[in-house]
Amino acid sequence: MKIKWPFMGLLLLFTLWPNQDNAQEKEIIHRGEQWIQYNLNVITSEKWMFFGNTGTRWRDSFEKYTLFFGRVGTGYNLNRTVRLSTGFTYAELKREGATYLAEFRPYEELLVRANPEKKFGLSHRFRFEQRFYNPVVDGDIQSENTFAVRFRYALSTRIPIANLSKENPDFKLSLGISDEVMVNAGKEIVYNVFDKNRFVVTSTVQFNKWVAVALAWNNQFFNTSTAGQYIHTNAFWLQLNHTLNLAHKKEENLPLYQNPVIPNSKDAAE
Repeated sequence: MKIKWPFMGLLLLFTLWPNQDNAQEKEIIHRGEQWIQYNLNVITSEKWMFFGNTGTRWRDSFEKYTLFFGRVGTGYNLNRTVRLSTGFTYAELKREGATYLAEFRPYEELLVRANPEKKFGLSHRFRFEQRFYNPVVDGDIQSENTFAVRFRYALSTRIPIANLSKENPDFKLSLGISDEVMVNAGKEIVYNVFDKNRFVVTSTVQFNKWVAVALAWNNQFFNTSTAGQYIHTNAFWLQLNHTLNLAHKKEENLPLYQNPVIPNSKDAAE
């Protein structure tokens, strides 16, 4: 039986979408954030690739430094549309410029990409994360930690808008739209089983096959560990995407890496 990925993706989103009307009393905190991120993807063969990214985040027009993170990982392409990945994320949560919590997060991922031969299609990302939170005291990461897991599902599409050069067909503008739902589990999880919903609209300028700049509007609604308290965030997300081809293959035969969500402590991390 052939899996209908668009149908399965929409069904998952409707199933996991938080019902915000159930809470009798709730407090919603509104805030604006600014995110900057660099993504590096290294293609080593037709099947294998390595990736890493790093980013920083601020709040209130760059006045409050809230997060630093770095991520490394590797992916294996089963074919041109399906990739298995594993990686590790390290994040530092900031308060008044100082780190108060460090997160160590290994993860596993299944990505089902849209058919590259079609102009329009849906991509699906399933990610399972193991999250270790360690307090930081006077700049030192403490050995004790709390543990939780998180399940993430993202549905996304990329729409071509315009070719920006007749001489360079790879110089083009596209629009990305995605929605991601995240769910927590673990003995420390009480009020925030639903973690967050993240809706992202991204405009990307692709200069060539290997360099692109993206500016995204990220609208997310997420829960906290306090009963009835939610945070609604509007974030502007600037990204530089850089790909290196180290494979001895023709470029047209390589499945280019595309993060379906223009690629998380409890209130700030990615």
